[in-house]
Amino acid sequence: MSGRTGSRSGSRTGGRLAKALVLCACLSITAFILYLYALILSGAVVKVWGVDNSLTAENFIYVFTYGRKAITDTLTIAAIVTPLGGLLAVVTGYLVQRREFFGRRTMEFISMLNYALPGTVVGIAYIIAFNERPIMLTGTLTILVAAYIFRYHAAGIRAVVASLHQVDPSLEEASAGLGAGPARTFFRVTAPLIVPAVLMGMRYLFIYSMTAISATVFLVSVRWSLLTTRILECMTELQFARACAFSTTLVAIVYVAAALLAWLTRIAARRVSG
Repeated sequence: MSGRTGSRSGSRTGGRLAKALVLCACLSITAFILYLYALILSGAVVKVWGVDNSLTAENFIYVFTYGRKAITDTLTIAAIVTPLGGLLAVVTGYLVQRREFFGRRTMEFISMLNYALPGTVVGIAYIIAFNERPIMLTGTLTILVAAYIFRYHAAGIRAVVASLHQVDPSLEEASAGLGAGPARTFFRVTAPLIVPAVLMGMRYLFIYSMTAISATVFLVSVRWSLLTTRILECMTELQFARACAFSTTLVAIVYVAAALLAWLTRIAARRVSG
């Protein structure tokens, strides 16, 4: 019993020509994306990209020695942002979808506004807002975590809202009718049904916490070294091979973490539907 409502409707498919065109377009886009990844990987295993193409592992040795701090700092920030952003998305999405109160739509709009703004605007706004006492956060870990959470948790909110749309309110009403309070109803009835949506939002948060650059360049300090800023530094100094090595490392970390969260999402979805 999943608590899902709604019926499935049949879909009409196009002709063979339309299918062939769509398939060719998808294959072309996939091939282009794989070509870009292969280009980055090939640039990471040569000495000087475009000049000396002899194979070497020096670039990855550099990444895992001098760039180790960037890896650990980036993972630390993403590990903090992901659960906190997921929790905030659950609370906001539940209030927007299930509770009636004054200013509900305004809260929903404001929660999405940060994501709609350009990253440079967000970065400059955070510097201006938190550069003076009593709340002076410039150059700290807190300002990076806050910027990532409030900028990228919007996807989690929409996922939770969409999931709650599919949960029949009668389940929560039945729980309340049996004497369960709001908190017990949420944790025992509602929360298990929206876990896949929460995990999907957390995956989005982790990926963007690892790869954010537009707002990061304004907020990061010398005390924190991030992979995206190291890539930018290497590109600025024309160290393209090292930039490719940092990029390959970042892509590998993101893919492993995304695959793990996707696996957890599938497990949660099977438990809900089963």
